[in-house]
Amino acid sequence: MTAGLLIGTGEPSLALPAVGAAPDGAGLLALSPHLALLALPGLPAGIRPAEASLAGAAGPLRPPFSWQATEAEGRRLHLLLLRAQPGLEDAATLRLGLPGGESRRLALAARMDAATLLGSDDPAALLALLRFVAGRALGSFRAAEDAALAATCRGIAALLRPLALPARPLARCGGDLLAWALPAGTLPGPHLLLGPGRLQRVAMAGETALLPDPGGAETWLLPPGAEDPILLPAPPRRLPVLSALARDKAPAARALHRRVQAELLRRAGEEPALARLLRDQQLLAPTARVRQHAAPGLPFGAGLDLAVPDHAGGVFLRGWLRDPLGLVAGLTLCSPFGERRLPRDALLRFPRPDLVKEFAGAPHGGPEAMAGFALHLPDAAPSPAAQWRLRLTLTTGEPVMLVAPPGLLHPQAAREAVLAAIAPPHASAEIMAGAIAPAVARLHALVMAGRGAPEVVRLGPPLRDPACAVIVPLYRNLRFLRHQLGAFARDRLLRRCEIIYVLDSPEQRDEVEHALRGLHRLFDLPLTLVVQPRNHGYGAACHAGAEQARAPVLLLLNSDVIPAADGWLAPMLAALRRNPRLAAVGPKLLFEDGSLQHAGLYFLRLGGEADWFNDHYWKGHPRAWPAANRARPVPGVTGAALCLRRAAWDAVGGISTDYVIGDYEDSDLCLRLRAAGGEIGYVPAAELYHFERQSIRGHEGYAKSLAATYNRGLHHRRWAADIAALMARPAFRIGLPPGAERG
Repeated sequence: MTAGLLIGTGEPSLALPAVGAAPDGAGLLALSPHLALLALPGLPAGIRPAEASLAGAAGPLRPPFSWQATEAEGRRLHLLLLRAQPGLEDAATLRLGLPGGESRRLALAARMDAATLLGSDDPAALLALLRFVAGRALGSFRAAEDAALAATCRGIAALLRPLALPARPLARCGGDLLAWALPAGTLPGPHLLLGPGRLQRVAMAGETALLPDPGGAETWLLPPGAEDPILLPAPPRRLPVLSALARDKAPAARALHRRVQAELLRRAGEEPALARLLRDQQLLAPTARVRQHAAPGLPFGAGLDLAVPDHAGGVFLRGWLRDPLGLVAGLTLCSPFGERRLPRDALLRFPRPDLVKEFAGAPHGGPEAMAGFALHLPDAAPSPAAQWRLRLTLTTGEPVMLVAPPGLLHPQAAREAVLAAIAPPHASAEIMAGAIAPAVARLHALVMAGRGAPEVVRLGPPLRDPACAVIVPLYRNLRFLRHQLGAFARDRLLRRCEIIYVLDSPEQRDEVEHALRGLHRLFDLPLTLVVQPRNHGYGAACHAGAEQARAPVLLLLNSDVIPAADGWLAPMLAALRRNPRLAAVGPKLLFEDGSLQHAGLYFLRLGGEADWFNDHYWKGHPRAWPAANRARPVPGVTGAALCLRRAAWDAVGGISTDYVIGDYEDSDLCLRLRAAGGEIGYVPAAELYHFERQSIRGHEGYAKSLAATYNRGLHHRRWAADIAALMARPAFRIGLPPGAERG
């Protein structure tokens, strides 16, 4: 038998009747269909509840048990909380076993309420019983959602109404929270909340509390220690909402709003629902006018162009500062939730040619060449501030406040804003590593975690035993769709393949489905259309397609790749069959003019750059270049046409979704396949045209941003050592341009 808390075991207790005598009385209170409370005569002095045992007619009572000693009307009792079970019925007899083999009989009498169970309506005894039941039910018995138990506890609390201290409802916070003013002197710490339908522990920090809306019922708070209970009366239907308090100009309303915001802020770090409410309050709050200090005639100038929370506790900043006379003595970043000093040397500077031109004739001096600054503060935004300010403190002590545009964006929009914050030629390695990459990594992780389930449209009956699954991501560019499917339809092997199109631009859903239905009827070719809920990039599209595939081989194919002739897939499948070490192969890809675009992928460093770049063997050479017509192992192959075993895909977890939109996922996949023991092959007998980068050019979030630089840096950090070892192999240096680095 397990024991809970035992109070005062050394005090005198009632004597127990000997075996054979009439059984002594014991009280039984059914708290709910699941829990019961026994009131037993006090155990003899010196005996701990853990040393006792209880059994009924059906055998020993089942744990868990929680014990509590209490005094009522001068009589000492032991309370026992346990699960409802056979043997706990009115008039049943229990056997109480004691150390040394001694036992006693107890006759159970069902009681109607707590006062009858205790034999006393003493408020102190009832309050002790209520704390014991509610606290242990939440802890040992995990009974928070036991509605009947909650109703019983509220009934016991109602007996304590003369002692209760009243709370006052203040405002509605979101759809299911109320703000309350608790009685003066309410102690901080964990309180027990007795609500309609459930019990819970809530941590209080002061006299303003945020608690679940009881829906018109009264609720009770039991403070820690021996303090009196707090009654939360049924709230009125009409209460001010928190967002209205934010707009109210009355001092009392503003003070109340500040108190509630402070409580929201305190709990938001541990409670996601309150963090969301805090965010929503920020989004709906009135925005301040964007303010820069930018007039050319001023002796200094500055602006905070972008302040974007990364949704993981940090904030990304981009701005500018021209201070030719050294008037700015300090910088302080301000949000509704606090301030943070920014050392001047913490700003990562970059060129702003636009400012150089604008302030070229300024009377106090033009801007520095590196007037722009960027910064990522990983822990400056534990709460989601919608609009940030930057206070400049001048040498005179005078403050100047800059106000950024509202920056609390959806993670995908925030990611793209950070990637577009600096022109690619101006983003130094220091800025990428210290400001751009940390913010983008956090935001991109949230974007990918928030992916919804795609819609799947199947046209025609599925193939019985497909030889291969051809997965084609689509993003806006549909120019080649008819030509690609027409080439597939003419190839006998492709008629034995699953054709899966993954649409990454859901706004085109109706257009694409209409086109595919027509092509399906025209070519009599089974097709699958997978519609992503939003554009999550090449890697996510490939995963969505692979989830629908049943074939033992996957072919990742760009929508701008068109076969040069029939029979292009068979050589790649044959290469995988012949060589079990091959995990993936790639074909020869041709530019529109027939010159080589891809004969295998390799890695090189350009012009002293630290990062490794991807390139293709013999790019631009004639189609019949002899060296490009030999099948051979290569470091990697392009994702424009990448054929691999399904088992190899599953073994490495598929293609990475850590890269933004596109680029480097293909070489990352090849390197992971190599790390798992596979080889990569080039199969020149398979020839296709690749009208390169047609889709990604139409993606403004990629083509005009730092996404490619970010992806290259991520790829380099992961694989630099492996790439260096790979490119040191003599076989992989055949076909490299003169002077290509070994690494």
